[in-house]
Amino acid sequence: MFIKGSLDFLEKLYRQRTVVFCLFVAVLTLAIDYITGKHIQFPIVYVLPVGMAAWRRQMTAAYAIAIFAPLARVGFHLLWHDTESLPVAFLNAPITMSALIFYSYLVDRVAWQTSELEKEIRVLQGILPVCASCKRIRNDKGEYEQIEQYITDHSEASFTHGICPECARKLYPEFFQEGDG
Repeated sequence: MFIKGSLDFLEKLYRQRTVVFCLFVAVLTLAIDYITGKHIQFPIVYVLPVGMAAWRRQMTAAYAIAIFAPLARVGFHLLWHDTESLPVAFLNAPITMSALIFYSYLVDRVAWQTSELEKEIRVLQGILPVCASCKRIRNDKGEYEQIEQYITDHSEASFTHGICPECARKLYPEFFQEGDG
């Protein structure tokens, strides 16, 4: 129960304070990267805060983290007193920045497409109360309306009417000869 409550709290914080949450995750990631030392390559996890910010369409935060995190890693080499690999760190920083910026751009595009699709999709869900005789549907007001009108009002579907071959034979037998199939 404690874990579920904690996850709900974190999700709520992420939704309401996306930038603050992503910056916290970035700082946590940097701290873990520093603690693990120069021999364990932890920078791949920088995609977490960058992707989280980009998914919520907070591109300024995503780009800032994508630039700041690799620069912080260069600073770690100074703190680790690892000056012999400092040139490599300076070379890797712009490569990592470029990759993270491109990654955040791609995540942003996917998030935008997802939100556009969610706007387009309207789904009828649940149980629809249909009259067994006339096939009209009871709406939220308790009134019965034609199924076509109900579906048009509650989805993006529209209707056109025609007549199937079986009903055409029943309703208009004079237009069909025996043996017409």
